[in-house]
Amino acid sequence: MNTFFNALTYSMLLISVLPLAAQAQTTDQQGNYYSNETPIKSAYSRAAGSLWRVIVANGLNCRRSASLQSPIVRTYLTGTLLEVEVYRGGSDEVLVNPLDENGRPWMPVRGKNIEDVCYVRANSRYIQPVIK
Repeated sequence: MNTFFNALTYSMLLISVLPLAAQAQTTDQQGNYYSNETPIKSAYSRAAGSLWRVIVANGLNCRRSASLQSPIVRTYLTGTLLEVEVYRGGSDEVLVNPLDENGRPWMPVRGKNIEDVCYVRANSRYIQPVIK
């Protein structure tokens, strides 16, 4: 009975986690990512953020806030790994990207310290989730 209960609990846990992992690789018709969850997490932080890779050829601007009008804080080169900020809300991690004034999602990216967060457009033209 105990083995059956453990297997059942594990199966239920796996079923509840799978939709989140699949959601990260899913975009809308315009290529937008509304969730920042990926299967691969950073090993360097206490609250490990999901990892994403910059794929745009001419660099990716990271802005002070989730808006094209916001000042550029830094620019990431092609191939750079980005660690996405994970916000805590009660007992849940917040994995939904903030939207700009036009409803486009932006991903909060961690810098060298906790106050050093900037935002990149959460779109498949610029970034891709790290899955392996």
